[in-house]
Amino acid sequence: MKILQISFHTSPFGSVGKFDSGGLNIYVQQTSKLLSKNHEVTVVTGETAVNFKENNLEFLSLNLFKKDLSVDDKEIHLQEFRKKLDEFIDLKSFDVIHAHYWLSGLIAKQVADEFKIPLIYTSHSLGIFLEGYNKERVDCEKMVMTSSDFVTASSEFENVLISENYKIDKNKIKQITPGVDREVFSPNPSIKRENIFLSIGRIQPQKGQVETLKFLSNFRKIESDFMCYFIGGPSGKSGNEYLDELKKNIKDLDLDSHVEFLDNLSQIKIKELLNKSKLLIHTSKFETFGLVAIEANSMGVPVLTTNNGSLVEIIENDKNGFFSDNLVESSVNNFVNNLLQDDSRFESIMKNCIEKSAKYDWNITAEEIENLYKKFA
Repeated sequence: MKILQISFHTSPFGSVGKFDSGGLNIYVQQTSKLLSKNHEVTVVTGETAVNFKENNLEFLSLNLFKKDLSVDDKEIHLQEFRKKLDEFIDLKSFDVIHAHYWLSGLIAKQVADEFKIPLIYTSHSLGIFLEGYNKERVDCEKMVMTSSDFVTASSEFENVLISENYKIDKNKIKQITPGVDREVFSPNPSIKRENIFLSIGRIQPQKGQVETLKFLSNFRKIESDFMCYFIGGPSGKSGNEYLDELKKNIKDLDLDSHVEFLDNLSQIKIKELLNKSKLLIHTSKFETFGLVAIEANSMGVPVLTTNNGSLVEIIENDKNGFFSDNLVESSVNNFVNNLLQDDSRFESIMKNCIEKSAKYDWNITAEEIENLYKKFA
């Protein structure tokens, strides 16, 4: 089977955590590698990147824009991307197209309609919940979903959202959960844990890092021996402005000695920090899945999060983390303080984290995607 994966706005084989790179990149990277064991897979992007071909996997950049261009500015290159697809790829030769994100979906729909190729769509993000509601984007998302043969959802939360908010037939939605790369995210038990907290994600209002600062300020009232590292760079048009706001809040809350920004790090560097940490704080306003949470759990790190989105499907209170409507409350402080003060309690939580993360496996994800593709073989 010949498979075309389209990731228009971001290179799946680029580094994550900065600009428009994140869970989507890891998802496409992992699944395309695994699918290429049995199928010919072509991954194409508009972002400038280095092309390569490894056995059955080909990655092609059409070199239309650089990584640091905002998504809004990338959008103007859509039709140029469509023209270049015709120039560089024999589109009619593919058996299935898998589009990632709504901009990719717009192009994939054109190609699928023209060449009568089955279309699978994965959103990775839904416009209805983003700040600054964009009706044009939501309408486009609905059009792509409606015209797709199948729409995948990463969680039950996303499944319901797509069905109820976009009015998509439930029979067209296939829930396929992402996985964890255990070659990377497996803990080294010989490394001593420290009172380190991590916040991992692009710096943008949607990721809600300001709520993390509120928690840190409140938690410091009962315990001051901790350090929190923010991993990820500014993303989107408001990213730099939001970073400035966070830095001002840090100064106003007198958290300078407890917080450090590390910008974008490789997965190996992130693993090293996770291996020394006792907590991941994830305060995103909206997540259809939250890949970083299961990666942290796989490293034995519990997750503190808000009662918001899909993470409540992953986190069980006092088992592999803690979630609450409000992170500035005594029950949250008690959970975190016990992690720092009680080694046996942390060891028990760490064991739970690793056990609960075991069910998330990219091999299973790729197999379920492959089975979806085979419906059209």
